[in-house]
Formats: sequence, C-alpha cells, structure tokens
Amino acid sequence: MLLQFYSINDDLLYGKWKLYRSESFENILTSKNFQLQDEAQQQALAETFSKIIDGYFYDFKKDTAVFTDFKNYEIIELKGLWWTDGDTLIIGQINKISVQKYLITELNKSELHLKMINPRDGLVFKSRMMFKRED
Repeated sequence: MLLQFYSINDDLLYGKWKLYRSESFENILTSKNFQLQDEAQQQALAETFSKIIDGYFYDFKKDTAVFTDFKNYEIIELKGLWWTDGDTLIIGQINKISVQKYLITELNKSELHLKMINPRDGLVFKSRMMFKRED
C-alpha cells in the first residue's frame, strides 16, 4: 500500500460543498442484509439516505465552517472551526467538545472527496463521501 502525504491548498476548500454521493450508503443499499429487509424497512432507509444526501453540506469560510449533521431523523446545521494538517481536514464543533477528522482523497475546483477517520482508533474508513462545489 502506497501512502500518499501531501499538503492541501486551503484556498481550494473555501466555499460551499454539497454531498452528492456516499459510498457507505451505496454499500448498505446493495448489501444482502438490506435485501432481506421487508419493503417498508427498505423504503424507510432509502428515504433517510436521500434526505441526508439532499441536506448535507460543508460551507468553509476563512477559519469557520457551517455544516450539517443528521440527528433525530432531521438535518441540523452546526458551526465549527476548521483547519488542515497535511492531507487531513479537521473540524472542531463550536459549543461542543467534538473534533472530527477526514482524509482528503480528492480536492479540485469542483470536487471534494472525504474519508472519515475513526476517532477511536485513527483508522481511515474505506468509503468516501463525495461533494460538488455549489458556489
């Protein structure tokens, strides 16, 4: 496995990024376990994933970010401080001691791909979240 270390140009992150694809969701929706669920359960989960994709975004300003999360079946808007460390995006939530790290696997003027880093063990999840620039 080749490890790639590089520094991110923070200027490329500025602006609003809208989620358009989640490999985790795709993996779940194509899993055997999902196929074994009854139609109502399948529909409910598919609708939840659709709601998340429709409402999920990051809006990076100079040092703050407005972003969304999914809590209690609703999309909520949060605010945080953000910075990069090499190829890692770090977001610290304001009003809560909570930091989430993401490996940036692709970043250009129109695309941002992130892999969440597990806060417990520091391992990078396999699935990507893919965002398109909105502004």
